[in-house]
Amino acid sequence: MTPTANKPDLRRIGERAFTEVLDTLWSLPATVRASADNSPDSVAPDELSSLVHLTGQRLSGSVRLRLPPAFVADAVRRLTGLEGDVGITDELRQDAVGEFANLVAGRVASQLAAVGYPCQLGTPLVARNASLRADNQNGGVRGRSDLICAGHCLSLEFQFCYTDP
Repeated sequence: MTPTANKPDLRRIGERAFTEVLDTLWSLPATVRASADNSPDSVAPDELSSLVHLTGQRLSGSVRLRLPPAFVADAVRRLTGLEGDVGITDELRQDAVGEFANLVAGRVASQLAAVGYPCQLGTPLVARNASLRADNQNGGVRGRSDLICAGHCLSLEFQFCYTDP
């Protein structure tokens, strides 16, 4: 097993990746909200979520974003310039969530590589009203970071297992 002292601070990495994407993509400031614990919350009605697997020689796991529909609609409007809900289809919402998750997971992977845990991204999975779950990894590290952005609560959950090289 990898010694605990050498493991990266996944919560810090996740929060940094999440806030960087929000700031870079949409110039939206976000503040970290204290999470009650590291366990996943129940799925909210109409919530959109995306799961991206990360795999490497020294770790494997996943990053999952959970976003309220109002935030997703605002994000799509910012990206496309559309006004109101005209033209904002479910497919466009899901594409935006998948791309957003890919950007966050990419930054997580980049930060992990910088501290000695290179990994590759899988293809984002997107679902509405469904709880996308990572594979059950006994002994894995789980965590959650919640952010408040533009009045919306956004959640990043992660689950990773470390392996000996």
